[in-house]
Amino acid sequence: MANFFNEIASKWQKEWENNKLFEANPDPTKEKKFITVAFPYTNSPLHIGHGRTYITADIYARYLRMKGYNVLFPFAFQFTGTPILSISEAIQRKDEDIISTFVNIYQIPQEEIEKFSDPNYLAEYFKNDMKNTARRLGLSIDWRREFTTVDSIFERFIQWQYKRLMDLGYIKREDSPVPYCPRDEFPVGMHDTKGDIEPEISDVDAIYFPSNNLFFVAATPRPETIFGAIAILINPEADYIIAIDKLNRKIVISKQAFEKLKFQLEIKKEDEKKGKEFIGLIAKNPITLKDMKVLPSKYVDPKMGTGVVMAVPSHEPMHYLALTELKEEFELIPVIKTDELGELPGVEAVGLAQTKNPAELKDYIDTIYRLEYHKGVMRDDLVDLVPDFMKEFVKDKIANKPVKDARDRTRELLDKLNSRETIYEITNGPVYCRCGAEIVVKVIKGQWFIDYSNPLWKASALKSLDKIHFIPADARKEMEKVIFNLHHRPFTRSRGLGVRLPWDEKEIIDSLSDSTIYTAFYTIIHKLKYPAALLNDNFWDYILLGRGNPEELSKTLGIPKDQLEEIRNEFLYWYPVDSRHSGRDLIQNHLPYYIYHHIAIFGDMLLPKQIVTNGFIRVGGKKMSKSFGNIYPLNRAINEYGVDTVRIALTSTSSISDDIEFNANIAKSIIEQLKRIHDFISRILEVDGVNEKRDADLWLLSIFKKYVEEVDKAYENLDLRSVYITVYYTLYETMRDYIELTNGKVNKDTIRKTVSLWLKLMAPITPHLAEELWHKFNNSFIVTEKFPSPDEIECDEKSLLKVEYLRNIIDDVRTLSNELGKEAEKVIIYVNDDEKLKDLLKKAIIAIKGRKSLRDFILENNVDEKIAKKVYELANILPPLMKDLIVQNDIDEEEVIVQNIQFLLSKLDVSEIVVYTSTDEKVPNIMGKKELALPYKPGIAIL
Repeated sequence: MANFFNEIASKWQKEWENNKLFEANPDPTKEKKFITVAFPYTNSPLHIGHGRTYITADIYARYLRMKGYNVLFPFAFQFTGTPILSISEAIQRKDEDIISTFVNIYQIPQEEIEKFSDPNYLAEYFKNDMKNTARRLGLSIDWRREFTTVDSIFERFIQWQYKRLMDLGYIKREDSPVPYCPRDEFPVGMHDTKGDIEPEISDVDAIYFPSNNLFFVAATPRPETIFGAIAILINPEADYIIAIDKLNRKIVISKQAFEKLKFQLEIKKEDEKKGKEFIGLIAKNPITLKDMKVLPSKYVDPKMGTGVVMAVPSHEPMHYLALTELKEEFELIPVIKTDELGELPGVEAVGLAQTKNPAELKDYIDTIYRLEYHKGVMRDDLVDLVPDFMKEFVKDKIANKPVKDARDRTRELLDKLNSRETIYEITNGPVYCRCGAEIVVKVIKGQWFIDYSNPLWKASALKSLDKIHFIPADARKEMEKVIFNLHHRPFTRSRGLGVRLPWDEKEIIDSLSDSTIYTAFYTIIHKLKYPAALLNDNFWDYILLGRGNPEELSKTLGIPKDQLEEIRNEFLYWYPVDSRHSGRDLIQNHLPYYIYHHIAIFGDMLLPKQIVTNGFIRVGGKKMSKSFGNIYPLNRAINEYGVDTVRIALTSTSSISDDIEFNANIAKSIIEQLKRIHDFISRILEVDGVNEKRDADLWLLSIFKKYVEEVDKAYENLDLRSVYITVYYTLYETMRDYIELTNGKVNKDTIRKTVSLWLKLMAPITPHLAEELWHKFNNSFIVTEKFPSPDEIECDEKSLLKVEYLRNIIDDVRTLSNELGKEAEKVIIYVNDDEKLKDLLKKAIIAIKGRKSLRDFILENNVDEKIAKKVYELANILPPLMKDLIVQNDIDEEEVIVQNIQFLLSKLDVSEIVVYTSTDEKVPNIMGKKELALPYKPGIAIL
């Protein structure tokens, strides 16, 4: 079936392209909508994760076109940064994993892969592959506006932006720690790492403990506890480095720590020894001057910190556990007091936990750290622990002070003693570069930063969120949190593809930083047919900011004034973006940067009007990842299941914020339903109909009116799951019910009208199927048709109530059958025609809508409490549509059932249906169902 649907798709994609249906130009008579998606990295083919974002945006664009808007939906390609370079270099190294992925997952010929050692060839290859896939998906793109981030005109545009940011004071240069790839030798961000993980940096205190001619360097997040440090712990089986630091001190740290810290500290390796060779040495606490024995501990992880630990057993459960296992005597020195914890919380925690498992002690450790930092006070008697020359400092600045304040003062004291350094760690590590190397922290001299910590800029970015509509709504809170916590960020790299920094051409602007206001570039790129060198800062100032005189600029640049004004007007017509689409992972970086830069360059008038973030695609219950081996190329999905199946499966089987599971069972069920719909509509259009309009015809048009209204609202809110269920299942069953209600004698006009409405409702999601079926009785393109309006559909409420009443009976019989666990062969139906009860039901429906209680309802209507309760409860459980109809209409229930008995027999697949009036005393009370009958809720017995 996939080939069947793909042939249909290919046919109509060619027709749309030949007729230039998606090329958008300014039209002052129409309101515009500008839709954009986060452009893809061209370092591998598109996979189904990309598909979710791109198809969702396309569905929205197609819907808005049908709503009468002038819609621009462009596309471009990200060449910038290291992802492409990393893949190219992996090919040069004959990396088996990368080559295997390209051959086995993406089905790329070996001879092509060999050419990928040229990064430019690789990027161009995947750009073309992505463009072909985007076309196969049926994305309604204006391809005149495509570009790459290494195009010369794009470079001029980005360089202009960064000059503006520099002028505004948002760019700075300083020595600072950054995530760094030791192999590729440049700073990295999320898009440079495997798994797209943003490396997070935290600072840690490294304290120097002298031991004869050595210094053991211990890393700690709690320097204030040094007053209670009584031993040095190292791993006896680990390798340790003796290194010379900038003060010519011989420091001892683990080998793993040395490999990381050599990028931060001026250290040089002198010797290498096993940890056990240091056991028994005596070090000194630089503050208390107490002797500290160097002891072995299996709990010391040489990969953590420096691989050297200062043991504070009074406040650290793991230290107490390690020392007790050595069976050596040791001193317990309390340092911090809190109301919540005892004097020696490290000891108490081990006793309470009754475990030697570090993982099981973690919660106790976290609690101690948190309580002591936020509520702890340094003890008065710390003064007694230090030598005389320190006593005044400790008394005035540390003793009896909150831990929050004492931590900084302890650092100050250690600095005075030349016994401390700040070191940095990747807190969410290990994180790996795309080249395979583990990311470290490096202090880079003269690194360029974007100052996202600037308080005025940050405040403006936070305030601007009030002007943006977020789908889903909770994305806003996440965005606020990210913006609030943003700090200055390194934005240049020393190698890779991309735009050169205008004032330092050795540096390349990274991929997250050249993709901030690039959506503005879409509006004008197709008109920029000039040499890039001609487009100076004055050109961009005029086109994008309206600064300068077009007449003078025309003379300077040699570009006709009318062309300059035309380009400027094109930008003004389309900007700002009306709906920006991305995966929810980009809330952590791209989307906040996008807002920051728009505020800086354009102010708050050209912010995106809406930001849409969707969940991930999961395969086999897991997020797609090469490490899980579950990458699913989009082309493969299209080949296996057909384009329109993929469009549904990747966007519409879950709410937009939730992850979607893509698997064969789901895809097969979708394609089978699409084929059923195709065959059903094809057949029904060929049926010779009758001219008579009956209740069934009036009901079908009336129910379509309701569904059109619901689907329109769901599309508007990007509730694609509701659209999917209604359009592809509910309407299909509704049309089948119509066929059965009319015994196959359909009204030709009713069928053409409702099929037209149905196809228009499905056109944004499955445009190829809709176009194919539309052309069976139309010559226009459905993708350019107007979206249905409820106002164009007639409604007959009485006919609607009759059929919905029948459908409700069918649901009740099926529910009863399931509850009893038996198939019905004969159905007994008791209808209640009591007019007073009907009138009471109407009043109950109105009362519930008015939020009146049962007690108020009883008092207002002066009726028997038992009867009133039954009617009130019925009014609560009736389907909403029936409630609305019952208030305004009356039907003869028995007559409706009798007139449509064949429909009920067919739908329920029973041999006999008997209808009784429950108010008739002569009729039998089978299974007690007679007395249960209420208006519009018959008593039902199945035999």
